[in-house]
Amino acid sequence: MSSPPPTPRIGVDTGGTFTDLVVITDGVVRVEKVLSTLGAPEEAIVAGLELLDGDGDATAVTEVVHGSTVGLNALLTGNAGRVALVTNEGFLDLIEIRRQDRPDLYALHPVVPEPLVARADRHQVSQRSWPDLNGNIIEVSAPSKTELSKLAKRIRRSGVDTVCVCLLHAYGDPAIEEQVAQPLREAGLNVTTSAALLNTHREYERMSTALINACLTPVMGRYIERLHAVIGKRRLALLQSSGGTISAELAAEQPARVVLSGPAGGVVGAARAAAEAELGPVVTLDLGGTSTDVAFHDPGAGRAGATSGSSVAGHALALPSLDVHCIGCGGGSLVRLDNTGVLQVGPQSAGADPGPIAYGRGSEPTLTDALLFTGRIDAGRFLKGQLELDHEGVRRAFEKLGDALGVTAMGAARGSLQVARAAMRRALTVMTMQRGKDPAMVSLVAFGGGGGLFGVELAQDLGMLRVLVPAHAGVLSAWGMVHADATLDRAQTVLEPLAKWSKTKRARAFKQLEQQSLQHFIAAGHRHKDCQYERVLELRFCGQSHELAIPEGSDPSAEFLAAHEQRYGWNPPTGEIELVHLASRAIVPGPDADTGRKPRRKKLSPAAEVAKRKVDGERARVPVLDRNQLQPGMEFAGPCLVEESTTTTWLPRNWQGRVTRGGHLLLEPR
Repeated sequence: MSSPPPTPRIGVDTGGTFTDLVVITDGVVRVEKVLSTLGAPEEAIVAGLELLDGDGDATAVTEVVHGSTVGLNALLTGNAGRVALVTNEGFLDLIEIRRQDRPDLYALHPVVPEPLVARADRHQVSQRSWPDLNGNIIEVSAPSKTELSKLAKRIRRSGVDTVCVCLLHAYGDPAIEEQVAQPLREAGLNVTTSAALLNTHREYERMSTALINACLTPVMGRYIERLHAVIGKRRLALLQSSGGTISAELAAEQPARVVLSGPAGGVVGAARAAAEAELGPVVTLDLGGTSTDVAFHDPGAGRAGATSGSSVAGHALALPSLDVHCIGCGGGSLVRLDNTGVLQVGPQSAGADPGPIAYGRGSEPTLTDALLFTGRIDAGRFLKGQLELDHEGVRRAFEKLGDALGVTAMGAARGSLQVARAAMRRALTVMTMQRGKDPAMVSLVAFGGGGGLFGVELAQDLGMLRVLVPAHAGVLSAWGMVHADATLDRAQTVLEPLAKWSKTKRARAFKQLEQQSLQHFIAAGHRHKDCQYERVLELRFCGQSHELAIPEGSDPSAEFLAAHEQRYGWNPPTGEIELVHLASRAIVPGPDADTGRKPRRKKLSPAAEVAKRKVDGERARVPVLDRNQLQPGMEFAGPCLVEESTTTTWLPRNWQGRVTRGGHLLLEPR
């Protein structure tokens, strides 16, 4: 099924250093990049929208798709709302007992994050239920109206911002939580019920996820209100951690779904660029201002390629999300010597204020400053020349660092790049080798402000044979948001042998889940005929702790056995397969990727070479190409730099590049 006509959209990605905005009107891409305003992120969005509206590029846009770090930052800094927890008698400390595992196996004094709810704000009710032999939830005791009324008054007097209700086995019967939640709502309290958010078993993960949601509800609710005020009459959607969009209304109600929305936008954009360049599985490298985010994407995996077990600030978040590994190494990462005199890059960051020394306000060198000093970036096309870079301040900083290391200033800058490159290489191995993927069999998609400057060298380190630097790589997260699908994930816990669930029985259960998603899509303004669905079975051998996601098909047993052997290297000689969850993803597709005719080979335009520059202190100058002059089909060889307003690509000797369909740069060894 082809995708519906695209709704005019602006993609907005708020990062630690820059806020990126992308709008596409009549096939023309317009980009704005402004410094982030961390105390009030919407102010940078207003500034970017004014720039777009001033040129008339965004006046006809009817929807804004936003990826935000507001919720994530609130969790990381401990500035989320104060929450009360209501659970069963005897289970007040489940949130601290967790899984009884150590966050760091070899740490002598392991540090566990403070629970999201204080002990004094935890409340218990006299409710008990459990599943019978047929999987039905039997409630054997329930709280009285008097008990619930007193509970509501007690919580109301405590002054909490919101309430989380999480009861045992509520995944099988959400009504048992609604019975407790109703008096709380009548008392004027905002309530998150765990089963309404995450209708699956595993009580700790469900409780932790519901608490995250409850903590973020006041924070994200206020932020979304401010966004509505600044975007005018445009419709607002937020990107989920899973890479799909949801309405702002649902995001305000269930903010736990959008905690990791920023990194997800880059993966969505990288996946689209890889499809247009006809690449298969890829690993993505998003080098931004504060962090480097690495993810693996298989275009054939669909819903089965998502993970439902991530951790945010040490707290379990069991909602579907893309499998993204983040490290504190970005353009704004500070370059320092540690207590032993060893050179370090990150995880501390200069942020947007004061920012790198190159931006004129910073006092400590950063990775961006090292890139400027080595000649890999320059002020000519950076932000269209609007930001004057402080070369002299950067030189003094690296002379001082070089003196401390006993090397030249250039040696200190090059050493900084090597340290950062080593950290990125380790992150890439996490998403390839540690996931059972051979780096030589996947391509690297490098983007963000600095991804193209490290992509080829990282590929060489890992034996990768292709690097793709997408069009608009410096704002790819925002570009991906413009093209993102609208999605909604639903799940049902089964915990029965697969043999008891025929394909017909599974189809009936999936139909109920899909009907729930359809109601939300219709309320958000989508058309019934545009909705599509993916169905996934989460299976395991009886007795195992965790499951594998298998697309619904004609023979899920055989698919599970093959996937289990690939993941773990073996299958037990005998073992009953258990159906743990039915998982449904409803989708309204975004615009189709460009998969038309391949561009013909062309000679490089003489206008493409705009300068020559020394790189990494070498004597010879290398050509500097203007990416705006590179048309699909053109080929070029390294060493060279390819510059654009938001990023730069470094192509070393013995590598060559060509421009693919969609304007992406595909780099390969000669």
